[in-house]
Amino acid sequence: MKKVGMLFFLTFLLLLFFTGNVLAAESSDSLAKEEIKMNESISYDGESEEKNQNVAPIIQRDSENNVSLPSEGTGNTSHTLIEDDLSDVTEGTYDNYSIIGPDQRTRITNTTAFPNRAVVSLVIQFPNEPNNLIGCSGFLVNEDTVITAGHCVYDHGKGGWAEEVTSLPGRNENAAPYGSYGFETLYTVTGWRADQNSEYDYGAIKLAGAPGNDTGWFGYRTTNAESNPSGLTFNVTGYPCDKPNGTMWTDSGTILSVTDRQLGYDADTYGCQSGSPVHRNYSDTGHTAIAIHAYGVGGTNPPLNRGTRITQDVFDNIQYWSNE
Repeated sequence: MKKVGMLFFLTFLLLLFFTGNVLAAESSDSLAKEEIKMNESISYDGESEEKNQNVAPIIQRDSENNVSLPSEGTGNTSHTLIEDDLSDVTEGTYDNYSIIGPDQRTRITNTTAFPNRAVVSLVIQFPNEPNNLIGCSGFLVNEDTVITAGHCVYDHGKGGWAEEVTSLPGRNENAAPYGSYGFETLYTVTGWRADQNSEYDYGAIKLAGAPGNDTGWFGYRTTNAESNPSGLTFNVTGYPCDKPNGTMWTDSGTILSVTDRQLGYDADTYGCQSGSPVHRNYSDTGHTAIAIHAYGVGGTNPPLNRGTRITQDVFDNIQYWSNE
């Protein structure tokens, strides 16, 4: 009887083990499917919206880093002057005034040096506010693709997709040394477009032109192999709207908070810097973005600014958008 009881007990333990593994696998599979759904690409060509069903990001949280390398471009300039109707912008709904302690931002006056010339000033009009110009920032990742925050291309409170987006790489006040560009296609993901989830607040602009051939572009990379990138130093560079219009500013900082989809940091930012690259000059990959600035402190404790982390799924979408 004792042997029968022990056999029953061992059988029960084995059943629990296999049941637990099956449930864990199902749970993991469900989470992976949900992540793929939230990162499903959505595009807008100025007339109609389309889900890009063929995009299926691969979840690789602990794999080696994936890297897309930067390019310096030719550096050739066109010295275009900006029209007066793009000279005054305001911050969007989602930015907070996020100077943490003393303001340590410094102005970049040589906007035609690399990688500064690959940072893009964005001037945006949304359907519900046709007379209000919204400022954002972005960065080139190939000859014709600008990465930015999702709320810079799709604003739930301002009527949805942007009606007009003007991109000005390397802008310096009223000078657009690489010209100004409208858009052919705007992109974001289901997690932002449908759910307004701040953890999926990223997007892209396919330009009607290819300034990246001259400006060059930033690399971008995942931080999967760095299971905790906390402590990494970086710069965040963009066009804050509390400074003279069209001027580029930067600040250095340290990653102090890490979640699956966001990085938190102490670098100073301000309204209109949404979409700025959070970038490092890696010894092996050069000027490379690891996140997309999207939010101010917003009540976080300690007060930290936040960017959308370039995870594997974000990386995959940037690759897809770049190759469209």
